[in-house]
Amino acid sequence: MVKVTESRPFGTDVQGNERAVPKLRSRGSKGVGDTSLFFRRSCRLWLLCGIAALGCFLSRESPGMSLPSTGYVVAVYDGDTIALESGQKVRYLGIDAPEVEHKDRKGDCYGGEAKGFNRRQVLHRRIRLEYDRESVDRYGRLLAYVFLDDGRCINAEMLRAGCAYVFRYYDGFSRQNEFLFWQRQAIENREGMWGACQFECFSYYVGNKASFVFHSPKCRYGKMTAGKGRRRFETRWKALEEGFRPCRHCRP
Repeated sequence: MVKVTESRPFGTDVQGNERAVPKLRSRGSKGVGDTSLFFRRSCRLWLLCGIAALGCFLSRESPGMSLPSTGYVVAVYDGDTIALESGQKVRYLGIDAPEVEHKDRKGDCYGGEAKGFNRRQVLHRRIRLEYDRESVDRYGRLLAYVFLDDGRCINAEMLRAGCAYVFRYYDGFSRQNEFLFWQRQAIENREGMWGACQFECFSYYVGNKASFVFHSPKCRYGKMTAGKGRRRFETRWKALEEGFRPCRHCRP
């Protein structure tokens, strides 16, 4: 048996009485405006997420990217960055040398000496490059371990000579423990900057577990570090031994 439903005019109820029909909002009404605002904000959010994702993608090796395994050094910028004959710049992976003096910025203690040591090791010489998890940084420079003809790794040599800090990453790198060992040896023997540079002492230091940077107690960046991401060090040497590097702003 087929049930037949009686049709009724639009705008009436089952008994045939008239009922109010909701009116559609006009284009300029508040409801449509709210929806439009929500849509625009959503688009901006997705755009920002896309830019961030693109940055992360570009900071890593692309499947089709050809990375050089050797190169000839034509310029030395400082203690951790060089230029190859091909025009590519190489940033030494896993270390961070003191900054050299620039036109608008004072250099760090031992920055010139670190650049000089690096220059004597690699300038006008052919080098070999090896890569780790990340092979290109956010500035487009190659991130690599640099080896000399005699097999020495210049990244490690900079640490052994007291010309650089270990530059830890959140997800680490393959030679991290080795580099920390060389840094601790250099600190113990007061090699390079560890014996030449003087620093103001504080009662404690604030370390950031995410960036592996430590600050003085009065540094505004240190004050922004709180909760589980904060680590306290009683001495500067203890922070350095754990692989934390000093803040570029407060220079503890």
